Amino acid sequence: MDLTIYTLTHKHFTKPDDNMYVPLQVGTAINSPLGYLRDDTGDNISALNGYYSELTGLYWIWKNVHDINYVGTCHYRRYLIDENEHIMNEKQYEQIFKEYELVTTKRVVLNNSYHYGFSANHNVTALDMTGEVIKELYPEYYDTFIQLVNGNETYFGNMIVTSKELFDKYAEWLFTIFFEVQKRIDMETDKDSYHRRVFGFISEFLLLVWVRVNNINVKECKVGMVGEKAETRELKAVLSSFLAKEDTKGAMQYFMDFYNKRLMFSWRRLM
Repeated sequence: MDLTIYTLTHKHFTKPDDNMYVPLQVGTAINSPLGYLRDDTGDNISALNGYYSELTGLYWIWKNVHDINYVGTCHYRRYLIDENEHIMNEKQYEQIFKEYELVTTKRVVLNNSYHYGFSANHNVTALDMTGEVIKELYPEYYDTFIQLVNGNETYFGNMIVTSKELFDKYAEWLFTIFFEVQKRIDMETDKDSYHRRVFGFISEFLLLVWVRVNNINVKECKVGMVGEKAETRELKAVLSSFLAKEDTKGAMQYFMDFYNKRLMFSWRRLM
């Protein structure tokens, strides 16, 4: 099976011991090169990474990879895993593609509608404009968009593995929509870099719209996390400094502030 899964990253990491996984640095045009394959070569939108997040990697694969039959994306810390919680290998994907057309994450079931959650945590103008653009450019998708945006499910992570043919069709649809939305909204309205990654968030949901309309046979997999985040290491170091000074009150306050911040971040990430 001719398959490459690009591991999208913005920092150094320890890659899986499997040559099928190839690191691809995203946002390289606005950051220092890490020594990996870069998304600022060839036809690219690397400079827009602040708004498109990992999608600058998807765009690069669409436009610059032409010599393999199957492609995929994962993250430097997130991978699609099997039921035994192992990162999947080529042989497993080969078996999956005997039955399925596309592999991605398990759907997230939300407490409220996707539109409600997005509007509570992001500038909803971009999502509403996405619907308007779909209505104009791809009217056959609009009813499904409306149904699902008022429903309570979404994919997350922009992690997909599929044939290059299907990948290209999805990418062309997705970026045609987003490039038009980009012309119609103020890209700088959000208050911080996290919220400005609006296209990265909306695309997670749009994958669900695309597979539903096209009746794609999807295999949904669990996502495994590897490694320790830098902020977790920082938490441990700061707590150690408080405890070294026997300042348990300060340690507890710092931990609770960290916990509440991460709790809010996790909720927003699902939206």
